[in-house]
Amino acid sequence: MLFYHLESKRPRLNARRKLVSLSTAITLCLSHSLRARSENQTGYRYENYHEEGGRISVETHALMFGLQPLESLGLKGEVVYDSISGATPIGSPPPAGSDQVPLAKMTDTRRAGNLGLDWHWGRQTLSPQVAYSKESDYESIGLALNEAIEFNQKNTILRLGVAHDFDEVQPKFFTTPHHKDSTDFLLGVSQLLTPQTVLTADFTYGTSSGDLNDPYKNIRFDGWLPFTFIFPENRPRHRTKEIFLLSLTQFVKPANGSAEVSYRFYHDTFGINSHTAALTWHQKLGKRLLLEPAFRFYEQSAADFYHLSVPGLFPGDGDPTRPEFYSADYRLSHLVSFTYGVQATALITESFSVNVGYQRYEMYGLDNQTAHSAYPKANIFTIGLGLLF
Repeated sequence: MLFYHLESKRPRLNARRKLVSLSTAITLCLSHSLRARSENQTGYRYENYHEEGGRISVETHALMFGLQPLESLGLKGEVVYDSISGATPIGSPPPAGSDQVPLAKMTDTRRAGNLGLDWHWGRQTLSPQVAYSKESDYESIGLALNEAIEFNQKNTILRLGVAHDFDEVQPKFFTTPHHKDSTDFLLGVSQLLTPQTVLTADFTYGTSSGDLNDPYKNIRFDGWLPFTFIFPENRPRHRTKEIFLLSLTQFVKPANGSAEVSYRFYHDTFGINSHTAALTWHQKLGKRLLLEPAFRFYEQSAADFYHLSVPGLFPGDGDPTRPEFYSADYRLSHLVSFTYGVQATALITESFSVNVGYQRYEMYGLDNQTAHSAYPKANIFTIGLGLLF
């Protein structure tokens, strides 16, 4: 099961960069089962993410495939098309007497894809992958290499991975493109404790450097004039992160189902610490139906440089009281989010399956300062088709 986290799932920054992170996610996080199914397979998935209040809406079409030309060699890939529209907060606080943060409308499309290999020999599986994502103002190329080694009669799996993303952003108001580079390293192990119990532990270390600002986010400058101005945010140009993940999958024979429980701790040099707890139940009903209710809780501290406003008239005015770095992006505030829902998979024939799902996503601020209207609530609908051939 792939596990990779990027909290603010859909607002502008991640709507534009979801597959950028996915290039790392897919390549760094291998399936618990190393061996791909011997059948050739293909699938289609549609997702509709819709925030309340006329905010961001994303429609995603994804086509996946897997080919097994040789017993020791598998080929896998995905093509993604996203249509993004709606409104998103620009970083300015609400006007006096209102709780509604200013919004900016936007539309965009993204075309993306990834291609990878699984090469098995002996106790090892080598998995190189390349990913590409293109939008009107954003382009990303991702490269990764993973290796998985089986020990203890295949009851223990050691996983090693490295991935690098080359990102370039150029909104219309940029005269030259801005660049960002990100590298992630993974060390993980999966252990079969009993025939019904699997324990997985992962550690990820990552670095990002370059222009880490969101060019569409602003912050208010409070000077001595009777009116104020807004200017672009200013984040550090380097960030490191550490992620610890622990998950346990337990098959419950009397219920003919299994529980998957996970905990994730995240820390970065922006000053953000986060905790994620998730629970998914996989319930088999008869021979052809699988129900999977799930719940996820996420909580994070605010970035060290998160402010609703900063002192000064403009960035170069030399105001000594203004911090070096500053951002009013609500996704860097102290917040909590909940995701819950259910999906069902039906095996129509031995080679054809249908999947439908619904999730509810809710985010709330915890600092008692950021406007409540900044935080989104969304409904997520998915439908998928799978075919073995």
